[in-house]
Amino acid sequence: MSRTLSIAALVAALAASLSLILAACGDKTPTAAGGAGSSAKPEASAAPADAQQQLTAKLNAYIGCFNALDSKTHGSIQSYTRWIKDVDAGPSGRETNVYGPFEISDYDMKQCDAPVSEAIAAKPALADLDAAAGQYQQAMKALVPISKEAHDYYERQDYEDDRFAKGKQLHAPLMTAFKDFVVASETFNAELERQNDAAQREQLKTLEQAEGRTREYYRLAMMLEAKAIMDMMGEDDFDVARARERLDAFNRISDEAHAKVADQEPGKLDWNSFEREAENFRREGKERLQRVSGKVPYTDFEQRMLASPSMAPSGSAGRLLHIYNALVFQSNRQ
Repeated sequence: MSRTLSIAALVAALAASLSLILAACGDKTPTAAGGAGSSAKPEASAAPADAQQQLTAKLNAYIGCFNALDSKTHGSIQSYTRWIKDVDAGPSGRETNVYGPFEISDYDMKQCDAPVSEAIAAKPALADLDAAAGQYQQAMKALVPISKEAHDYYERQDYEDDRFAKGKQLHAPLMTAFKDFVVASETFNAELERQNDAAQREQLKTLEQAEGRTREYYRLAMMLEAKAIMDMMGEDDFDVARARERLDAFNRISDEAHAKVADQEPGKLDWNSFEREAENFRREGKERLQRVSGKVPYTDFEQRMLASPSMAPSGSAGRLLHIYNALVFQSNRQ
């Protein structure tokens, strides 16, 4: 069934998108219990590992595409729509502060072109996710040419020469492409999160069973707790008691990780960078909880900053999301 999205709903949906945690690399088979003397058959142990690697490769191709383009494209929509007083009507030609959409480069699209096509065809077949990935890819491909045309038009200030004539012509097809992208983005994001969360929780069990609570185990455990916090605290009507429990769980696993693996070499400096972002996330989660539980209103200035990821006020959903995405970036570097 096709979905429609009004322009008002489109503008309302323009919160910065969530970055996704890359699936564990899965490039080595966990050592069987009993070491070299184990009677386990190589074929039996290799088959699950191969399946895990296939799933990981598919998910990481999709995540690479999503993380490369989704937030940037949502930002592009914000850049274009924020200066137009009536988004349904389009530019009037009397605007003074004018911004075009961002350019989506060939390099950007490379991460959503061949890798996504290959992932859709690859095993394991995941019908809903593969379909969502294909729709997302096609929405991006449809958006690129009209977005580039509009970008060049506004970047070159050609509207000064034709009194916004072309800008008015471009508005409707550009907004249609934006709306199709937002619908595809929402579906792809939901399916990708569902599949990736399940895969990572399974990977967490496998890591602990095979190797114990290693640095990789703690990284993945911390990120799963952080993701659960984001899912819960994204709106202002979240359950305060449950959110406090989730924050406590994140604090416990973070403290345990620091005590057990923070000083390990190699990789101590990279881990310390990850821990700093985790500490930022911990503090911002606390600020978010305090603002919502205390029903602390936003000032007029804070209200104006709510839509800006980097300038969103402390305790807001946008600020927590910004800090979370920085944590994801550091996690994906580990």
